[in-house]
Formats: sequence, C-alpha cells, structure tokens
Amino acid sequence: MSLRIAIIGLSMEVMIDSPLKTDASAMQIYRRDQIVDNHLWLVRGVLERLAEESDVEVVPLLWATTLPGGLVTHETYVAILQETLDVLAANGPFDGIVVANHGALEVEGLDIQADADYLRAVRRVVGDEVPIAVALDLHGQVSSPLLEAATVISALRTAPHRDDRETGYRAASQLMRVLRNSLRPVSAAVHIPILVSGEAAVTTQQPGAGLYAQLPALDTREGVLEANILVGFAWNDRPWIGMTALVTCEADEQAARRYAAELAETIWQRRNDFVLRMETASLQEGLDRATASPARPVYLSDSGDNTTAGAPGDLTGVLQAVIDRTDLDQVVVAGHTAPKLALRANDLGQGQEIRFVLGEEHISLPGTRKEVVGTIEGCGGALETPGYQAFHSARGAWASIRIGTTLATFHENPIGITTPAHLRAMGIDPTARDVYIVKLGYLHPALDDVAARDILLLTEGVASLDFGGRDWHRIIRPMHPVDGDFAWAPDSALFVSR
Repeated sequence: MSLRIAIIGLSMEVMIDSPLKTDASAMQIYRRDQIVDNHLWLVRGVLERLAEESDVEVVPLLWATTLPGGLVTHETYVAILQETLDVLAANGPFDGIVVANHGALEVEGLDIQADADYLRAVRRVVGDEVPIAVALDLHGQVSSPLLEAATVISALRTAPHRDDRETGYRAASQLMRVLRNSLRPVSAAVHIPILVSGEAAVTTQQPGAGLYAQLPALDTREGVLEANILVGFAWNDRPWIGMTALVTCEADEQAARRYAAELAETIWQRRNDFVLRMETASLQEGLDRATASPARPVYLSDSGDNTTAGAPGDLTGVLQAVIDRTDLDQVVVAGHTAPKLALRANDLGQGQEIRFVLGEEHISLPGTRKEVVGTIEGCGGALETPGYQAFHSARGAWASIRIGTTLATFHENPIGITTPAHLRAMGIDPTARDVYIVKLGYLHPALDDVAARDILLLTEGVASLDFGGRDWHRIIRPMHPVDGDFAWAPDSALFVSR
C-alpha cells in the first residue's frame, strides 16, 4: 500500500510598508500537473526526493506564489486558503503533507503571522496525526503557532539563494524519516532579538558563512533531524520579527532545547558582526566608481526600491541621476514600475518618440519630476523569460526607452530583474554595456555570475537598509541594534513544538 503525500503552499515575502497591496491579479496559482511541470521554487526539490520512493504517491494540489510585494489582501488570502483546504479535504486522506511556503507572508487585517495561520488551518483539516513538513526561505520567521502546527521544518541555507532545490529535498527527506520510523519529532526554537537585513547576513561572507557552515555538523548529532537558522524579514514591524535558531529532534525535547539554545548563543555572540560587507556606496559615489571601474560590466543595485524585498519599483531617482551625468554612457537602468507609461509606449509602438515625466508615477516616495524625451526601442504585451525563475512576476506590458545614451525599462507590473534572461527578453545584452542598474539588494545568483563588479547603492525607498530611521511600535523590545547593546539569554525566548 502506497503512502499518499500532498504538496501545497502559499509562498510570498511581504513588505508591509509597500503601498502596493497584493491582490489576486498578482498571484500565480499552480494546480495539479502544473505543479509537477513548472520546475517550481522549493517544490522541485520535494518532487525529486519523493520520486526516489517506490511506494509513495505524490498528490500535487495547489501552490501559489508571486513576486514580493505589499500586504496580501484579505480577500485574496482567504480565497487561496479556502481552495487549498477544499482540495485537501476532497482528495484525502493523506499520510503526509509538504508545504512549500516562505515564512514572511503578511495579510491585511490578520494579526497573526500569516504562514502560521495558513498551517494551522491545514492542520485542522488533516488532523493531528498527519505529519506536515514545511520548507521555508531563510528570510522567513518561525513563530510559536507555526512551530506547533508543523512537524518538521527545513529552511534555505544560502543567500543569495542557490539551494531551494536542496531545501525542498531536505524537507521531504525529513518527512520520509518521520513516516518510515513512526517518529513524533519535537522542535525547539529561540527567537533572537536581532534585526538584520538579508544584505548584512549573506552566506558568502562572515558572519553568515561561518554560522551556516555549522548546520551540517549539527544535523549529524545523534537524534537530530535538522538544525536551521532563519535570518527573518527585518523590515516588518511585527512581534514575530527577528532571527531564529531552530533544532528538530526525533524525540528528545531536552536535546532540542539544548542544541537550539547553543546555536542561538553562537548567533548572539556575532550580533555586532552583521554589517554590510559587500561594496556599498551612496548614489553619486556609486556612479563615480562605476564610471572609473576598469572591470566591465558593473552592476549597481538600487537597494531602497528593491522589488525582491517587496518595494514597488516605482522610483526614478536613480535614473534621473544617471541622465543628469555627462560622464556616463551606455547605461541600462531596468525594472521601473510605471503602468501608464508602459501601456502608452505600447500604444505608440517601437521606434516612436515619446515625451513623458519621470516621477509622475511615484507612489512610495514623492521624489522629483523630470520631463524627458525618448525613443521607444522595444515593447511588448508580456515579458517572456524562459528557464528557471526564482521569482514569478505578474505579466504585463513593458517598454524599453532610450533617453539620450541611457536605456531604461518600464513595466505595467512590478518585476524582479534577477537574471540575464529578463534583459535578453527585452533585447538587451546583459554583458555588452558598461553599467547596469537593477532594483535589487544583493545581486541574485544569475546576475552575480555575469557581473564583473557589483555595487550596492544605499538609496531611499521602502526597502531602505537604514533600519535606524524607522519607527518601531510592535517589535519585541529590546531589539539589537535598535536599542543598542544589552544582556540577553536564549532561555528567555525559547519555545517548543509540544
């Protein structure tokens, strides 16, 4: 008799300060065979692992995702959740569930961590005896309600992210271990009061590299299923925000508590080391360096308007600064959200002159306005990006417009220009020009692989990396570094799954 394992998920990173709400039009929903056929984030690793079991029937049901953005509307969340619960009930019973989420989901009007709310609802449908494996992004959160609803958890271990397949694989492996050995695991987690951006905790540099390097050895300790570190999503003013040390054991609660506390203490001791270690610069200084750099191409990140952290991508301040410089030539500034302009350019067509005002469609910051005249070099009704994509953007009109010697792209919907394929799809060679500017924080792997040099611009916007300038009302205090240094012990913030 085969084991029946369902695959579901609602994977989205939310920045609550973004003025753009996420509604149904932004969501990509995959059902049944679409889940198997589309090489999906995290899910692909789950499918790979379960395919190794001859007596497992995989039942893909529903997986929803979208580009990071603002709060998910309550209506959109309820609709996706209800469909998920309906298909679970209609297609059960199941021996196990794999949930591929993110961990930084936030929903309009919901005063609980939304990933936890989702998991608790799933738990109510499948019952307490069915094990649930959860795969998360390391920029997600683990709250007490989430830990209680999950059986085992696996989180990404690389940033920039290169291991979603491996993380899904590990989550499915934990589930199979639970099922094969009739385990009743216990997890211990410590909420560590550190606010740190993903850019300050990349795993290619210290302290992230050293901390994450400890995890494989922890996994091999007797009785341990898996250890994880979650950096969290530090922009959101919520009580569950912060870092998390998490250890899941086969049965031993005391061991889980001890190992989680040890891991948390190791992280806490490195709290002052979480600083930006990649090359950073102010806007004008970054443009100066890019101009003088012998290495080509140089990729610059407009971090304050980082769409892969949930910013709208609407700001044109960097583009305006580039246009104002007489020493910059052959620069690409990609990924502006400007629906009116994108649609108008499509109406006019390729090769046509267009006069417009930069800043006219700003929604997240007022910014300055600048009237410009350009030539439409390319446009289309949908941007086709073949190949594997970590982020799925809602498709819409796009246009590339040359303003002097600068080429800028504008889009009907927010987009993450995270791979060379995005540029190629617009007829832009990702390495032929001197300077490329994208709306990211750290460069995503595929762009990092083609950049000769990359510089993170410390720009304004809702994704600004200046946490000290934010008003905090709901985070648990004290919090490092907002409240300076203070004494703290892991036992004061430890919680267990049972």
